[in-house]
Amino acid sequence: MSVQNKIDLEWKTNLQFEAKNPKGLSVDFDVPLVHGGDETALSPMENVLASLAACSSLNVLIILKKKRQKVSSYKIEATADKKTDTPPKVFTKIHLKHILKGKNINPSALEKAIELSEGKYCSVAAMLKQAVEITSSYEILHD
Repeated sequence: MSVQNKIDLEWKTNLQFEAKNPKGLSVDFDVPLVHGGDETALSPMENVLASLAACSSLNVLIILKKKRQKVSSYKIEATADKKTDTPPKVFTKIHLKHILKGKNINPSALEKAIELSEGKYCSVAAMLKQAVEITSSYEILHD
């Protein structure tokens, strides 16, 4: 079974675009000044990296809630090595550092949640890992 997703992309000005889904939710795109853009929004590749981080973190939070882990804050520092010599300038390695704060977060529960997210549930990771190495780490801060 498959479901079709739809995004309409509209050119705004210069190299700025807006992507919109049928519900009207949107995200803007732009490119760096050195490429002729205005740097008003994330670039397409930055959006790919952000999408991976968002997908992974959403799944990790859902799994940790089911494991009754009390998370008070969560962020991911996503870094990517990028090929720069010839086009296409793709990511060659991505690292996600999960940084969570909470009371008595069990490291084993977090490790399992990250493993399940990136290995089974995160669709963005499933697509990207066919083309790029994705690694992860974590840090637990205590309330």
